[in-house]
Amino acid sequence: MKIRPSGISISASISFFFASLISIYFLLINVSPARSEVTVRPIEEADLDEMINQEQGALIVSFMAAWCAPCIDELPALNNLYRKYRDQGLNVIGISIDLEGAVAIQPVVSKLKIDFPVYWFGEKAIDRFNLTRIPLLLVVKQGRVVERIPGRRPEKYLDSKVKSLLGR
Repeated sequence: MKIRPSGISISASISFFFASLISIYFLLINVSPARSEVTVRPIEEADLDEMINQEQGALIVSFMAAWCAPCIDELPALNNLYRKYRDQGLNVIGISIDLEGAVAIQPVVSKLKIDFPVYWFGEKAIDRFNLTRIPLLLVVKQGRVVERIPGRRPEKYLDSKVKSLLGR
């Protein structure tokens, strides 16, 4: 029984095999994502209320939609603040009100590489949270909404709000 093709030595076959393994190893290292991507998921009202009403820490809730240019413009600033202050107790969550479901905002979240959780609550958020315009930020401290910030705001403004929220 012949195992290897004629004309190829065993040492060449072994070298080829190990070179292939090393190539696959380096390919996997270079292709593997550095972090997991945020997946937008639906959220129930009771779960959202529980997040907001937690009596510890600071929370910013951002109401948004994929069709809202100011919402999309504000996301990188919120993401920067989340990265900067999450180890100091800041939580940020995004709430999509898109009619089309979670699939509407997912491409935006993926493209901007958003790190904080984003949920789809849909149009019922309009009545539930008395939304008159978006983006709208709810600033929550120890389970209480302490401020509503309507409209897109510059990162510097939001940074000062976060510092105040965290007591800095």
